[in-house]
This record gives sequence, C-alpha cells and structure tokens, in this order.
Amino acid sequence: MARLTTRAVTSRADVIEYFDALASGYTEAHGSAHRLLTCRLGVIRQLLAGAPQGILLEIGCGTAVHALALAGDFTTVIGTDISPAMIDVARSRARLAGHAARVCFRVDPAEELTTVADHSIDVVLCVGALEHMPSKGRVLGQVRRVLQPGGRLICLTPNGGYCWYKHLAPLLRREVRHLSTDQFLTGAQLEAHLTGAGLETVERRLWTFVPRGDLPAGVGPILAALDWFGRRAGVDSLRGGIAVAAQPTARDRAGRPDRRSDL
Repeated sequence: MARLTTRAVTSRADVIEYFDALASGYTEAHGSAHRLLTCRLGVIRQLLAGAPQGILLEIGCGTAVHALALAGDFTTVIGTDISPAMIDVARSRARLAGHAARVCFRVDPAEELTTVADHSIDVVLCVGALEHMPSKGRVLGQVRRVLQPGGRLICLTPNGGYCWYKHLAPLLRREVRHLSTDQFLTGAQLEAHLTGAGLETVERRLWTFVPRGDLPAGVGPILAALDWFGRRAGVDSLRGGIAVAAQPTARDRAGRPDRRSDL
C-alpha cells in the first residue's frame, strides 16, 4: 500500500482535479465495502429516526454509494458534488441500479448549492466529505438555507480528536490528510460550526471509523482494538468518527418541539 502523501491545494480547480482523477476507479479504501457501507447506513438510519423522508440531498455525494443505497427510503434523491467525473459515475450507477427516475445528480459545490431552492429539502446528508470542504461555515450556511423548517442534517465525518490523528500519526511521522486543505473537526468544533450556521444538534455520537487505507502495516488492528475499548469505556479519543444529526434552530421551526438528545 502506497504511503499517504498530502497533496498541495491552492485553488478549487486543484480539488476538482484530484477527485476527477479518482472517480472512474473509486473504491472503498478502508476495508470491506459491503461491511462498512452497512455500518454507515445503520448509523445514518438511526439518526434519521423521526425525520421527514421526502427529499434527500447528499452533498459531496461522490459516486453515490450512500445516495443510491438510501433511494428506497425517500421519494426523491438529489446528489451534488464539485467533481464532474464523480457525478458522471453517479449517474451511470443510478441507471444500472434502476433508480434513474427518482434520483438526479448535479455538479454543484456544497458552498454554493445554486441548483437547490430555499427550504426545499427534508434531509441533507454529508458522509466523509465535510473534512474535504475548506469553507465549512459556508457549507453549513447553505445546508441551513435549503433545509425545510422541520428538516435535518445528517453528517458523518472523521473525529479530529482521534488518537491516530492527534498523537500516533505525528509520533510515526505519517501524513493523514489527502489534501492540504483537509481539516478533521473535533466534536466541539463541529458544534461551533453548526451553531454559527443556525443549526442545533439533535443527536451526536461516535462511530467506528478506522482509516485502514491510510495506515502503515500493523496499525489497523491496533486501532480497531482501541475502538472496541473506547466504545465500551466511553473514551472519545479512541473513536475515529463523529456522527451528528442537526436541525434548524428552535426559533426557525415555527413552534416545533425541541428533540435534542445528545449522547
């Protein structure tokens, strides 16, 4: 496995070029694709409990792995991504899966979402993408704009407080970012971004994420064991992923009851 080397990014064009190059051969890098997708879908569906399931928008949808897996749960699915090549693959996958009539994919950066109308979306999904978006405040501001008053954001992203990112990788002199603009948020940082965008947390939890595709030999099993212990002992720094459900703040929900249940 090639050692991860962070790619320098100086413009949006650099980001597009990077993801365009990955699109045609994009595969799960962190383990069994089926097992990891099943795990992520389980977390997503738990966080969707009680949310409206009309129109789903996935931002940073890539090749539509999650959008297509959830297509049967929603009346309409929209996927957006900054990469035209990723969107081309997503459209091909949708046709092969027989979902072309109920899903659509658009080239539209998450910081802009120019193709999505105000207050038109029931659920916004962002999986493994927020860390690659430099203007997180702008992204979440757009999420707030397009969500209906009773809508919900579901976001799965690496945990910036994870022991691998904070301690082990620096000790081993390993790079952890694919792009120089990547940023892994801690729970507190994610909460601050949500609050600044007019969103409040419904639920936040840690989820099992071991970035095996980026690890030196032998480290994956160690991190998996640490995750097992962290899950049982409640040690957040041993867990690789943060999952959050958020919604427009109470004053914007026209009197809807507060459903906060932080974990």
